[in-house]
Amino acid sequence: MATEALPAVTARKTRHRQSAFRIFLRVLADGMAVSAALFLATALRFEIFSGAPGKVDGALVDYTVVTLIATPVWLLLFWLYGLYEPRQVLSPVNEFKQVFHGVVAGSVLIFVADSVFNRNLARGWAILGMAVGFVVVGGERLVIRKLLHFMRRRGSDATRTIIVGTNHEARTIAKTLDREGWLGYQILGFVDDENELGEDLENGYKVLGTLAQLKDLVAEHEVNNVLIAASALDPGYLNRLFWELQDHDVDIQITSGTVDLMASRMIVQSIAGVPLLYVRRTGMDGLQRTVKRSIDVAGSVLLGVLLSPFLAVFAIWIKRDSSGPVFFKQVRVGREGEQFVCWKFRTMVADAEDLKAELESLNEGPGLLFKLKEDPRITKAGRFLRRFSLDELPQIWNVLKGEMSLVGPRPALPSEVEQFDDWTRNRMKVKPGMTGLWQVSGRAETSFSDYVRYDLFYIQNWSLSLDLWILWRTFRAVLSTEGAH
Repeated sequence: MATEALPAVTARKTRHRQSAFRIFLRVLADGMAVSAALFLATALRFEIFSGAPGKVDGALVDYTVVTLIATPVWLLLFWLYGLYEPRQVLSPVNEFKQVFHGVVAGSVLIFVADSVFNRNLARGWAILGMAVGFVVVGGERLVIRKLLHFMRRRGSDATRTIIVGTNHEARTIAKTLDREGWLGYQILGFVDDENELGEDLENGYKVLGTLAQLKDLVAEHEVNNVLIAASALDPGYLNRLFWELQDHDVDIQITSGTVDLMASRMIVQSIAGVPLLYVRRTGMDGLQRTVKRSIDVAGSVLLGVLLSPFLAVFAIWIKRDSSGPVFFKQVRVGREGEQFVCWKFRTMVADAEDLKAELESLNEGPGLLFKLKEDPRITKAGRFLRRFSLDELPQIWNVLKGEMSLVGPRPALPSEVEQFDDWTRNRMKVKPGMTGLWQVSGRAETSFSDYVRYDLFYIQNWSLSLDLWILWRTFRAVLSTEGAH
């Protein structure tokens, strides 16, 4: 038994050393960034903006000493704000939020220490240190994040993970983590009693064994993370599972039972000692609708003005490239089922709709959507416009009229809406958008169920920051032609 346990102990020590080394490197990088920021603040305050450091007991304040003292204090605050959790995967927004809190707290401590010890520090230096600190530390964190993403996409810094459960929630999570390779999850397979050993489930992943074999599988595959799909297991068994894995060097993650809610909407509360998830209400109130509409109007006007020369060039090219109108107009379904005329640049031959019936058997689109990667109806100009998603630009007019929004679900055809079930019809509770979560999450490569799920996820979790994030991802996707046909 002792001989069998030796490899597991060695692997555990190796993982601990690797984790400690990663944390050390993050602390070192943050320390260099904080010191650089405070030294830069000193140069800006006393070299660029002129002025002399204050004096204490007749001697000039030594800001080098202050920086050397402040740096470890700021790092301690970063630790208190959770920036050095070994296995924590923070979103960019949350990471920068915690960096901001740490930098502000560090600056406040400088003011407090100055008042208590009467060091006569320049307030302008402290304020500059806070501003420059956020920029420099935030920039350093961004570089580290991108480096980690690069490494994880190539298999380094992997979190070896077994998923407990094989239901829809478990498979959806597996598919999401597999697609988002930058998170570093290496999914080894599934564990469940409902499926046969070795059965293929998602993306080539197999059922590794039963729930009773989980402990042995953790040791055998050197697993460092067990991800439990809560909806797949009986609550009583969950408690036993926690006890069974307690003595193993493995992290445990458990889902909320839903994949359609953002973490920002959920708060863990203890009610009479029972952990409960409180879910914030969703939906836009009157003020939020006004803000969103204001952004739509301002954004569409700005885009129209900035892009007007290009729109004119595209229009001339389309007219010369093939016979037919410049614009393609089609009836689409908007909010609450109201129909409107959706505008696009024509990218196909004039009789494309008549030819569609002949190509139905070749359809490669997900579900109700008609898509062909090599559609013979597309013109030369149309192929270029579609490659960069520029054919959608005339929808600026629909946004300006209030029929569409810059961000929202894809506007569906009336024929598609007729086949929607009650669940899918929920996507018509908001205005359709020029771009949306589906378009920036794989677009043509996603399935129809994903297309619907992304749209409903957006509606359930709408926020202004989510809209801005989608617009940014759209800009990136257009430049990279990612997923476009």
